[in-house]
Amino acid sequence: MSYAEELRRSRDKAQVAYQEFALHTRKGKDGLFCFFEGKDLAYYVPRIKRFTEKHHPIRCGGRDRVLDVHRLISSHSEYNKYKKAFFVDRDFNEPLQPRNPPIFETPCYSIENLYTSIDVFKEILINELYLSEVEDAFETCKRLFIDRQNEFHNAVLLFNAWYACLIDIRNATGIQTGVKLENKLPKDFIEFSLQLISSKYDLEKIKQLFPNAIILSEEVLAAKLNAFRNSQYNYTFRGKYEIQFVVKMIELIIHDSIQTKLFFKEKINFAFSTSMSNEQAINVFSTYAKTPSSLEEYLKQVLSN
Repeated sequence: MSYAEELRRSRDKAQVAYQEFALHTRKGKDGLFCFFEGKDLAYYVPRIKRFTEKHHPIRCGGRDRVLDVHRLISSHSEYNKYKKAFFVDRDFNEPLQPRNPPIFETPCYSIENLYTSIDVFKEILINELYLSEVEDAFETCKRLFIDRQNEFHNAVLLFNAWYACLIDIRNATGIQTGVKLENKLPKDFIEFSLQLISSKYDLEKIKQLFPNAIILSEEVLAAKLNAFRNSQYNYTFRGKYEIQFVVKMIELIIHDSIQTKLFFKEKINFAFSTSMSNEQAINVFSTYAKTPSSLEEYLKQVLSN
């Protein structure tokens, strides 16, 4: 599919979401109309319900589509009287400038990053893997998570910095990145184990895998690497990879407790003992994910207007 075709389809998705909203209003519905990228409902809806039960979720199909719908609605003054909330991931973009009506943008790369702290992982251990805080297995899981997450971040630093540079260029020039990333890290880029997580790629391997990508100068990439080294990795790096790490750690822990028993002598139970997707993780672990204070403030603001 050409870029022009992709752009047309994306605009079509924005029009569909806009028309859904318009249909709601023609039917006399009120409450809070919530516009999401699509995958994020499992995270946002329970948090919206803390403030109001009267809400209408509308999927838009991506960050740019949410922004497109926002522009469409803002251009029609007759919709000013309705309460509206717009939710987007920041990704590798600069923070949005204030808009009216306001838009909530994650303070990290995406909502997936809000699932990846050690505090969230401890909640998962207690409530989903049924481990007690006084058990040796609980402490072992914590230690492994912290150690392996540090290694993971070192391993994915280059790939995150490289892709972030492409986004910077796209946003500054309008030139497309030439790259379409999957939800998981490229195969064979990272080696996962409970003993060690290491990278199996370099810049040349990235170029071979993505031959159509924008060519970067060494200076641009070096500057981004330095900037990222001074950031909070699990908030700055691509969220889909961050939650992939969490899911992979759980899989490795369960496997070790059943098969290899290098770290765990007793079986650890988990409903998804064989495999869990990123999407399932967003749903299953939503209760434990962090809630930024900015999100609570945003919901209070849009509901008070």
